[in-house]
Amino acid sequence: MNQNKKKLSAFFSNQSVILFILIIAIAIAVNMVNPKFLTWNNISSILRQGTALGLVACGATILVISGSFDISVGSMIGLVTCIMAIMINKGCNEIVVSIVAVLLCVFCSLLNGGMSILFNAPPFIVTLATSNIYVGIALLITKGYLQTIYGKYRFIASTKFGFFYLQFAILIAGFVIVHFILKRTQTGRQIYAIGTNESAAYLSGINVNLCKLKFFALSGVLVGVACMVQLSRLSGAQSTTGSGMELEAIGAVVIGGAAANGGKGNVIGTFFGVILLSMISNAINMAQISEYFRDIVYGLIILVALAINAMRSKVVSVSKN
Repeated sequence: MNQNKKKLSAFFSNQSVILFILIIAIAIAVNMVNPKFLTWNNISSILRQGTALGLVACGATILVISGSFDISVGSMIGLVTCIMAIMINKGCNEIVVSIVAVLLCVFCSLLNGGMSILFNAPPFIVTLATSNIYVGIALLITKGYLQTIYGKYRFIASTKFGFFYLQFAILIAGFVIVHFILKRTQTGRQIYAIGTNESAAYLSGINVNLCKLKFFALSGVLVGVACMVQLSRLSGAQSTTGSGMELEAIGAVVIGGAAANGGKGNVIGTFFGVILLSMISNAINMAQISEYFRDIVYGLIILVALAINAMRSKVVSVSKN
């Protein structure tokens, strides 16, 4: 009996396995309806569409595990991609534009984290305010117009090695680096420690405020790279370019098994969460179903993920007893 409990506990404690099985099941089911779904062209399309979301979700994984949120990321992407497009149209070097994008996102992320610490306010509230600020600035500098770059800055979206797109390499690199940080570095241990118990982390000698700024900076770097990918893929930008991406990213993190109150999670689960959301979006488009249903499905999936997390916690606690 105890052995069965342990097996059940092990199964429910690994949400990545559950997600992997779910992804395979959905892919087979959709492919039975539309045989083009599992072709390489469509799979590569899913991965390309999910690259920017995946990078943002990597940053969100760090923040959520540490007990923080940044809901200004979508507005930040809108602002920074608009600035990038304006710079490109003025003839700035594309490498310089890319560096500026990352630096701007790091600055905005540090601003978010710094104000949260300074005002002793929840990051959710602070980033809710800065989200509006970033949208307002983007509208002011663009006057509300779409900033088209007329086929420039396409090296990320168009570069591929055989059938393997550069975007895939960037996406995989992002997840591998964050996985290494979480599992193999002191920073990773600090992320889990602060997310689990901030007071205990402080008493153990961790400079909590400095670490929080570091976590926001790491998220900013990943968002900056996501801006590069997004602009290269879309060849244009406006204030709403990243609209909703912050919620999708947090959703992917929660779907991947991270605890909403911090201290638990991993980037492998986030990866499967991103793939699941991107795959469902693609399946809805291929089935010619109204895209309005996508948000409903996303919401339901997040609720199911929360239910699985709750069930998993109960099973694990029962097995320990």
